[in-house]
Amino acid sequence: MLQLVLNTKEYYSAQEESDALFAMARKIKRGSKVVKELMQSSLEGEQILREVMLDLKSLAILDDIDLDEGTLISIQERLERSSKKTGFQSPNIEETRDQLQGRVKAKKRVNDKVGKGPNPRQLTSPSGHRVLVGRNRRDNEAICFQLSKPTDIWMHARGCPGAHVLLCVRRGSPEVTDEDLQFAANLAAFYSDARTERQAAITTAEPKHITKPRGASLGAVSLRQEGKTILGRPDEVSDDLKAARERSGAAWDELGYRKLGTRVKNKKTTAAFEKALLLKIREAKGKNKRRKRTEQQEFY
Repeated sequence: MLQLVLNTKEYYSAQEESDALFAMARKIKRGSKVVKELMQSSLEGEQILREVMLDLKSLAILDDIDLDEGTLISIQERLERSSKKTGFQSPNIEETRDQLQGRVKAKKRVNDKVGKGPNPRQLTSPSGHRVLVGRNRRDNEAICFQLSKPTDIWMHARGCPGAHVLLCVRRGSPEVTDEDLQFAANLAAFYSDARTERQAAITTAEPKHITKPRGASLGAVSLRQEGKTILGRPDEVSDDLKAARERSGAAWDELGYRKLGTRVKNKKTTAAFEKALLLKIREAKGKNKRRKRTEQQEFY
């Protein structure tokens, strides 16, 4: 038997109380719909911010001194269009354009000389093989699908953003040695988020196994089949490359750890902090390795 208890202190009759309860239920229902829409908008905004952060991180990691101002302006405009979802408050975009326009034009004159196509770094391995290293997402995309040949060897740091590296093995070129593979793997580690590690796992693959996931951003790929894994050692790259990164604001101290371009006032504190950070990164990577992969890994 169902027993209802009426609130006689606030309502004069059962009809009045039932009307109030139904009104409250309708209000809650409308509120839940609004909350659902807000949650969906927040999730979309979060996804937009994640993609923007990936673009910015790619510029910071891969471009060294040559910042891609056009990409920065594109990112700002995208954030403005989605400001209702992300809460982005834009600076004066016209002023930003004016500040960057001079450098954009100067860089355009250089690009006109070298062409408008991809412009990855080009280095030479110990045996004389050409090694391409992407400077940005456009270069990474071109390395995977335009510049690579079936005989080449593609490399990328496992589990973190970084440059796509291509060890070019062409007809008539010398046989690839372990030193060549290590040289390219060191570059893949150095031009990635793993550059502060003593060593980093580098995935290799044949270009024919590189695929583009549907809807993936520029430079993001997945592999149908992976080759062997090589341990890259970022601190073994040439001093010239380290010096170039130091000039761009990312230096290496005497302990082999990365620091910002400004001089460190307390080296012991900085080293201890970086060691703790590296320990957390290694623990996170260990958990990822233990976790069973149910989907193809994507490389950025």
